Amino acid sequence: MDVLRQLAERGAISTDRHFVYASGRHGAAYINLDHALPDTTLMARLCRELAAPFQGQAEIVAAPAVGGIVLAVLTAQALTSDGGAAIPAVWADKTGGGGLAVERAGFADLLRGRAALVVEDLITTGGSVAAVCREVERHGARVVGVSAVCNRGGATAGELRVPRLHSLAEVELAAFPADACPLCAEEIPIVADVGHGGEFQALRPDYPGGFVPLISVGGECPGRGV
Repeated sequence: MDVLRQLAERGAISTDRHFVYASGRHGAAYINLDHALPDTTLMARLCRELAAPFQGQAEIVAAPAVGGIVLAVLTAQALTSDGGAAIPAVWADKTGGGGLAVERAGFADLLRGRAALVVEDLITTGGSVAAVCREVERHGARVVGVSAVCNRGGATAGELRVPRLHSLAEVELAAFPADACPLCAEEIPIVADVGHGGEFQALRPDYPGGFVPLISVGGECPGRGV
């Protein structure tokens, strides 16, 4: 399956905007699976591909909330063999300090002693998925690998400290330091509700290009529009 084409057809890939990435760098492109989530047939297919290399190895699936929850549940379903025990899915919630923690009732007990597959939609710096891996290990599970829809940051299994990293698509997106961003130089409005534009807005509310919403229904961001 041509994953990038499927995502682009559903509006999940934007290539002509101004985004802020998790690394703090800026770029014109972003992959946002929110636009593909309503297509349950596509999501089930993607999750079957996420699960395939780990069939028979993983006993539980974990992901970062909130975007990874759907992936975790559908990947767990894909891993569950006919007549076999159901594979559970858990997730790590964001904490007040910006981290990730497995803290829902019963999740720690489900993880303990199991072989875990960690799934993610988009890997950029790898920070979020690595944090989930460490949380899973902290609760007594053994990580057998990470499976992602897109790896756009060139992350490796070694960097994530996992035995295996599988991705459905490898993507290279141009990214620029905030202080040397050509999009900022042209005063292109920054998308505030996708990626980390909102954080940039909090730090630099006076950015002359202004801020715009991309997915918020009826949302408004102060500053110049597109």
